Amino acid sequence: MKQSYLIKKAVLTEKAHKLMAQNAHSFIVSEKAGKTEIKNAVEKQFGVEVVKVNVLGFAPKRKRISQTRKTTLVGGGKKAVVHLKQGQTIQLLSPEKGKKKADKKEEKKIEKKDTEEIT
Repeated sequence: MKQSYLIKKAVLTEKAHKLMAQNAHSFIVSEKAGKTEIKNAVEKQFGVEVVKVNVLGFAPKRKRISQTRKTTLVGGGKKAVVHLKQGQTIQLLSPEKGKKKADKKEEKKIEKKDTEEIT
């Protein structure tokens, strides 16, 4: 299987953000993928060094279709938690350190002063 098809998408939940602080990233992966294949795909795609990969399956959930009595299964698949070498991060997935509103206001004041000085 091609490495580009192994990783389907990244998991960006609150729990995943807490794991990112511990240098671990979560991905939804193909059900046929093994640990070594996932490790190689992450290393090649993001240019980081992987220390450990944990893989777990998750069950689909039953959802009711509105106005009928029918139910369908939604979701389910395989998730991989990839632990990176200490000090390395994936820039695309790392949570941004949000600036406070006060900091933004101060930046706007400085920009206004700069534009007034120029004119």
